[in-house]
Amino acid sequence: MAKSKTKAPLQTLAEDGYLRKLAAKKMPIAIKLLNGRIVTGSLEIFDADVLRIAQKDAPSLLLYKDEVKYLWEEPVSE
Repeated sequence: MAKSKTKAPLQTLAEDGYLRKLAAKKMPIAIKLLNGRIVTGSLEIFDADVLRIAQKDAPSLLLYKDEVKYLWEEPVSE
């Protein structure tokens, strides 16, 4: 009888490591929300459900992760 394949783990903790790196480096990021809005800033803190984004010349935003479509790093201008 053939050995069945194991399923991939539901949680790899790769997201946690990546977000930790972004927060530590205060990397400029952009986040596209499910409603189409794009938010820019840097990641201050995060947990399993939310992200807090520091915006330039505006108050920090608290975003629920389930409202985020995707995020990317913005190019750093020198």
